[in-house]
Amino acid sequence: MLVKELRGRMRGARSFVVLTIYLLLLTCFASLIYSSTTTSSGAASGRTHLAVIGRALFFTIVLLEALMVAFITPAFTAGAISGERERRTYEVLKTTLLPPRSFVAGKLSAALLYVVLLILAAVPLQSLAFVLGGVVVEELIVTLVFLVVTALSFGTLGLFCSAVARTTLSSTVLAYAITLLVMFFNPIVALTAGQMLLALTFPALWLANAVEAATYALASLSPVGAATLTAITLESSGSLWVATGSHGSSLPAGWIVFCVGHLLLSLAMLAVTVRLVGRQESS
Repeated sequence: MLVKELRGRMRGARSFVVLTIYLLLLTCFASLIYSSTTTSSGAASGRTHLAVIGRALFFTIVLLEALMVAFITPAFTAGAISGERERRTYEVLKTTLLPPRSFVAGKLSAALLYVVLLILAAVPLQSLAFVLGGVVVEELIVTLVFLVVTALSFGTLGLFCSAVARTTLSSTVLAYAITLLVMFFNPIVALTAGQMLLALTFPALWLANAVEAATYALASLSPVGAATLTAITLESSGSLWVATGSHGSSLPAGWIVFCVGHLLLSLAMLAVTVRLVGRQESS
């Protein structure tokens, strides 16, 4: 299944067009950020000036990659199962000895391998920020882990929607509606509600810390929220692993919360998808 999907995906021009547009967009935005940062901090000089440019460039590239990966990956998996039904090839797959687990794993792996190719193709752009300064090797490694988990999570979401919906159109609409909610609506609501609750007077310190931790965790479930909170933690405390709350409590960095939460969600969606495919094969 994996070889079949990879051959079908890489034969056409679509994959190379997507890769080209992806790199062009990242390059254009990186050039804009570089020029604007250079202009705004023109009075500074030396290594500090280069470090500011490097960090701004790095954060912008990572944020854009997270956005593009989150919106590109469901497009490759939202029609993986429903498309087989629409092309009348799903019945043929039922006659093979391919178990539902291998079928789902092959579909997901083929999409993820291509998205990982997109992520690795943008590493030279991230390396520019690394050369300018202000970014260490650990941040580059954490970024790659963060982006791969993002691809896995939203790829699994598209596959889950494809197993639930009857048509590719409805599966795609459902996948992108959930993606928009997770990307933007979730952190905005979490931070707004959290600020309103934290403005209240709590009878105990542990209760205020619990509200702050819940707000932080919910906001970190969005790639945008996780990347932004991690960048804030780096700027304020210089730590890539631990964030400090307003009451002195220690919280895991945003990217850690995101990776753990989305890995658990991905495993749950994969288990449900395998079960749905198994039921459809037996019916």
